[in-house]
Amino acid sequence: MTFQKKPSSGHNRSHVALTLDRRGFLTVGATLGAGLLLPELTGCSPGDDDNPQPVVNEELFTPASVRSRDGVLDIELTITETEVTVGQYTFMTRAYTGLKVNRGESSFGDATYTGTVPGPSIELRPGDQLKLKLINHLPDDSSAVDPPDCAMGGGGGGGGHGHGAGTHNNTTNLHTHGLHVDPGPPGDDVFLAIGPGESYDFVFDIPRDIAMPDGTKANHPAGTYWYHPHMHGSTAIQVAGGMVGAIIIRDEERDDLDRLFSPEPGPGQGKEQLLVVGEYMIQTKDSCDGKTRLATYGEMGHAGPLPPGVEDFFHINGQLNPVIRMRPSEVQRFRLLHTGFRAPLDVAFLRVPDDQVDPATSLPKPDYDPFGYSCASSPMVPPVLNRDELRAKSATYYQVATDGITYGAPLKMPLANPVSEVEYVIPPGGRVDMLVQFEAGTYQMVALGYPDFVCWGPQVLATVVVSGEPDTSLQIPQVLTPPALYPPFDDTSKPGNEVTNTRQLEFAVTLDNAGAAHFTIDGRTFCMGRVDQCVLLGAVEEWTIINKVTPKAGATVHPFHIHVNSFLVTSINGKSPSQPIWRDTCIIPTNGPADGSLTFLSRFLHFKGPYVLHCHILEHEDEGMMQLVEVQEAACPAPPVDDTCEAE
Repeated sequence: MTFQKKPSSGHNRSHVALTLDRRGFLTVGATLGAGLLLPELTGCSPGDDDNPQPVVNEELFTPASVRSRDGVLDIELTITETEVTVGQYTFMTRAYTGLKVNRGESSFGDATYTGTVPGPSIELRPGDQLKLKLINHLPDDSSAVDPPDCAMGGGGGGGGHGHGAGTHNNTTNLHTHGLHVDPGPPGDDVFLAIGPGESYDFVFDIPRDIAMPDGTKANHPAGTYWYHPHMHGSTAIQVAGGMVGAIIIRDEERDDLDRLFSPEPGPGQGKEQLLVVGEYMIQTKDSCDGKTRLATYGEMGHAGPLPPGVEDFFHINGQLNPVIRMRPSEVQRFRLLHTGFRAPLDVAFLRVPDDQVDPATSLPKPDYDPFGYSCASSPMVPPVLNRDELRAKSATYYQVATDGITYGAPLKMPLANPVSEVEYVIPPGGRVDMLVQFEAGTYQMVALGYPDFVCWGPQVLATVVVSGEPDTSLQIPQVLTPPALYPPFDDTSKPGNEVTNTRQLEFAVTLDNAGAAHFTIDGRTFCMGRVDQCVLLGAVEEWTIINKVTPKAGATVHPFHIHVNSFLVTSINGKSPSQPIWRDTCIIPTNGPADGSLTFLSRFLHFKGPYVLHCHILEHEDEGMMQLVEVQEAACPAPPVDDTCEAE
């Protein structure tokens, strides 16, 4: 593995503004619940935000995008320090703030790209080649952005594991999450280390007309994907800070949804909206210097109530509770990407009662609370989140794709008979494409909250205002065409459908005698020198992933993610799911006092070489809940039997 060196041009800093009165947010009262947020402060100094005042929501912002031309997209993407303002809090983070288009097209034309969170969206088609020079203009690993060692060591679990100042928090790389592409260099190689002042020239070839086991040809599925860093030991701190962006694969020739919807719809098409959901966790008062900063790994991994001063919340496209406008009966496509680093996302669309809507703005009144519950409770009583009751009140919408894979027909939501919340909760790293069609009125797109090793409170994600003349030009389609790359396994006599091997993996959290947590798969933490899962190229395998209950730590959900090849879930805690859905990221469920389990089928096609599987609660991955997978053409060696970690 190599990387090219490129001198840094200096510590370029851009400024991105997100705004929120966090006190109002926590009470789910007059700020977010009312459809209000504080004004964006781009260009303002930190001192200008001493007494922020709420204003009407902003319209949904669409991130800048670049797209291929004549089969090629050639760009340069630069990472720098970025100052972010959230309400009265200002802190440093990392983001994709520089963009140069050498070949291709961009949404901003000849104008200069002004970096924001999230990064620019990358649009490609099957057969395209993406050339991406990633330029790391972050400062040295021992300086800036992160707090000094005294804070990194606090909060429990995380200070002594390579996450403190002076290690590699500013060394990075790039992963194309969900893409079926070559995992080796110069492609989706997550073992690269691109240090400050260095750059690397990635090349990604998007498959077109690739051979399938039954002799047919397939394109890469059109769908919703994303990119983010995957530098082991620093993934969470970089993703949590906003180093994320969407990848959209379009294929109007073969994909029904791409023919029906567009960001700039033509006659007979519906509107497409991109919703990149991010998650910020900030410490509002650092124990060393009293300043606001990103949360440390110790704070990220904290169990129970969040540590003092720590706030955790979602944003969409770098905004808090933006306004999305529709007409009655209009059908829109929402591409929702969950780029957060740890909190599961349980989504519903709740109609605001007409008497709670301000007629002058069509937004909820200041004192309207859509939830009626929160994470607040006494120390001895766990919080009760009435998610099921509120989800049942959601307006109807339809899911049409998960993790980039289009269904055979729209799936009516909320699900009528799920066997587990795994079927509808969106894990960190997961994506869902929705078709929404509402009657006139005001709706709130909400996260219902989620109780696990910490309680994530409910939050209004966006406000949907449906008004004007009805638009009946497009209806919800009844049938869709799934991608040819992921055919069903129904006919076992068909080539590529017969299971050739089975495996079982065990995810567990254990506590040692000192109370430190260890995040393991099969009793081991990640080792670069040890291949944990060797798979034959072309194999069809059934995997069962166990969520182990341990005596001291119990069990917590883990979003399972594997690179390169998606999988079809066939069993959740021993029960068949209500719908067959392909995924690349899926929650391994808990199961009360028993172990939880997730079983799936997967084909390991087209690409050989090493890549990884891991928990997509990213601090768990950084702490070692990851395994090395290697796909080989020849026979695989015997699996490792001890915990020896050989040097690279």
